[in-house]
Amino acid sequence: MKYLWVCLVLVALMVTALVAPVVLASGPAGAGPSDPLMVPTDSQTIAPNATLWFYFDYALESGSAARGGRGASRPKANVAVDANGVGGLQFGVYTPAQAADWLRDPTTQPVGYGTPYRDDSYANLSHDLYWSGAFNTSGRYLIAVTNTSNAAQVAFRLMVTGDAVQLYPPVVPSPTPTLPVPFTVTPIQLGTMQGKVVFETTTGGEIYAVNGDGSNLTKVSRGIDPTWSPDGKQIVFARWDNTNPGVFIANADGSNEQLVFAAPRIRWPRISPDGKYVVFAQDKSKSESNVLWKLGVVELATGKLTEPQCSQLCFVPSWGQDSATIVYTDPNIGIMATNAFKGGESLLGPTGSYWDSAANISRPILHWPAMQLSELSPDSTRIVYSMQAHDRWELNMMNSDGSGQTGITSPDPVQYYLLDIAVHNVAPTWSPDGQEILFLSDRNGKWEFFVTDPSGQKIRQVLKNVTDQVSVQFFYQNERIADWTR
Repeated sequence: MKYLWVCLVLVALMVTALVAPVVLASGPAGAGPSDPLMVPTDSQTIAPNATLWFYFDYALESGSAARGGRGASRPKANVAVDANGVGGLQFGVYTPAQAADWLRDPTTQPVGYGTPYRDDSYANLSHDLYWSGAFNTSGRYLIAVTNTSNAAQVAFRLMVTGDAVQLYPPVVPSPTPTLPVPFTVTPIQLGTMQGKVVFETTTGGEIYAVNGDGSNLTKVSRGIDPTWSPDGKQIVFARWDNTNPGVFIANADGSNEQLVFAAPRIRWPRISPDGKYVVFAQDKSKSESNVLWKLGVVELATGKLTEPQCSQLCFVPSWGQDSATIVYTDPNIGIMATNAFKGGESLLGPTGSYWDSAANISRPILHWPAMQLSELSPDSTRIVYSMQAHDRWELNMMNSDGSGQTGITSPDPVQYYLLDIAVHNVAPTWSPDGQEILFLSDRNGKWEFFVTDPSGQKIRQVLKNVTDQVSVQFFYQNERIADWTR
């Protein structure tokens, strides 16, 4: 008995050490150069007559400042602020020395101000405010965004790009998960995948294409929710970050980028299997109390817009094999279907009940647990989606008529039940042949790519060399992070 008691104490101490809470200090407020915010990955709001400070790091390679004289070879930092044409914003860029001077004298002028920008040679790319320049030295540089309006808060998106720009802590390779003996976690094998993947680093961030074996990683553009054309020769994506936002199509290498439909606040564009149409969802909200996301279908040959009937919140549309059926997710109802050209919407499912792991009981599906990112399989027979299960997100699947609801991923018993570690599995997308599913998981401590079969029994990590180089961010905003083609 004494030996058993000692063992239990040792186990308790080990578990306590692993899951001890971390006390977090309050984060920066962005009130000045001494507590700037990181450049955000999504839209921000700024109050009237207010200023928010952000930072980015500028890192020159050794010797790069001297080559070519007076900055000829120094990489530029590019700063853009977009507010869908709403006026009243301004920003200034401050060097480290100017930021220090500003703390003593707030009238200190920046090295440069943002001005309206338009580039007709690059698909009519434009920004509400833009600044670009190179610096002589490495260091932490500051951006002060000011809302000069006396009455209205303004939503805006701030972007900072450049080969020498670092926005977030460096990406480090994820180690193989290990736990002290006697605990073991089911290992996940490293592997590859057939075909090619296009993915975004974050909403509105850089878009990359890469082969399934991790080779030929190429930055092709920037935007939101990228997907492949049916033949894998083009990519389609949305942009919010210019005064003429909309749906863009480019070649797989990023060349020949074209704006094919101009409209604000568009997400989730996808080309139909016959290559003739693009479906998307558009935010048409009138107020915070009347949120509306509606579907649009554009004929690529003519630019004609059709607006299919759908419910109030029509998120993440995907095409059926017939290039007419559209499946989407309404988080207030469930997974829905409509026709691009006729008829109304209908509920597919899931129906029946779900397991409430917090209460440890089965509940009828009357009010949804949170659900995101449904996608119809290439043969239109199955739908994969992610759904919140108490304190974690898991992948699920059902038949296209709403029947046969099954879970794909589930928690590792040691991690979840003994160590209280919740792993999230999100952003699923089908393989071109419908036999596998690519998804994101944070099981190694950061967001990385994994592939599974529909049973969830054959999970392998893929593109690890990619996520060891490039940071992928997911914020549970229905981000369609990646798409898979042959």
